[in-house]
Amino acid sequence: MLEEKIRKNRGQYDVHEPAEGHFDRFASRLDEALHENERRPMRINWRVAATVILLAGLLGVLIFQYSNNNSVVQANQLSDELTQVMEHYDRMTDQKLNDINACAATDEEAAKIDELARVQLNELEKDAVKLQQELKEDESNERVYGALVTNYRTRIKILDNIIAKICQL
Repeated sequence: MLEEKIRKNRGQYDVHEPAEGHFDRFASRLDEALHENERRPMRINWRVAATVILLAGLLGVLIFQYSNNNSVVQANQLSDELTQVMEHYDRMTDQKLNDINACAATDEEAAKIDELARVQLNELEKDAVKLQQELKEDESNERVYGALVTNYRTRIKILDNIIAKICQL
């Protein structure tokens, strides 16, 4: 009876040959296991990548804001300093023009000399306006700032030369 039962169920007890569909089931389970291992690192990688991108974006925003605030402070300091320099030279120019008028012998002579001085100063004023426009475009350009200051110094030198010539007469 035991022998008969074994013969009838031989397919279940045969260890050398797997059952029908065994290879298909094994392949599908193996594919699932392989794909499952592939999916897990991808999820971790996406999370890590998203975190890195978020941190990089925040860092970029902070750097951008810091650099803009820093340049605004520098621009304001430069602008305030330039304003003070321009006001100083404007006061000196007015004082020199008054000195020229005081040195002139007559009112007519003072008017002629004043007109000549203003013609020369107007040329320098046109250059100064161009330099100021360039400085507005690039407030950190020290060369333009230096050229503007030199322009104002040149005005004073011209007026000093006129005063020296007029007052000597």
